[in-house]
Amino acid sequence: AGTILGTLCAVLTSRFRLADWILAPAIRLVRATPVASFIILVLLWVSAGKVPGVISALMVLPVVWESVSAGIRSADPQLLELARSYQFSRCKQMCYVYLPAVRPHFAAGVCTAIGLAWKSGVAAEVLCLPKAAIGTQVYYSKIYLETPSLFAWTAVVIVLSMLLERIVRRLLGVKGGRKA
Repeated sequence: AGTILGTLCAVLTSRFRLADWILAPAIRLVRATPVASFIILVLLWVSAGKVPGVISALMVLPVVWESVSAGIRSADPQLLELARSYQFSRCKQMCYVYLPAVRPHFAAGVCTAIGLAWKSGVAAEVLCLPKAAIGTQVYYSKIYLETPSLFAWTAVVIVLSMLLERIVRRLLGVKGGRKA
């Protein structure tokens, strides 16, 4: 949900000045606000079981918005001029100019956002304690001073996060990891 909303907001803010004037400050505010504050606020509005999903989407939105906006801005002006001179439709301009420019930025943003989604989602689970959640188990490990359990659940989060990132990288055709 955060990826879809972030992409839509980037398109809107890049295309319409009024949308940028309205949405950009709100998105920057989301990025600057501590996750714990959002968790508590969202907990007031939705049921505990939905809080982690809402928080994860909310934390992903600014990252994807920034990445897609950068991709849209990076579209080659000469290619855009060529497309206009050949009277490409908006659809053709999007397919042949904007999508190739946005793709690497989108992929980088999504790969970055995955880790953030996991961390913020688990933090939300720790604070709102939904049934059958990793964050709930992390919380109980802390309460009962079960250090091995805390490390085990932390390892589960790390492994799942890395696995999901690898799957997304493969789906987006992004080569993984940096070489030293």
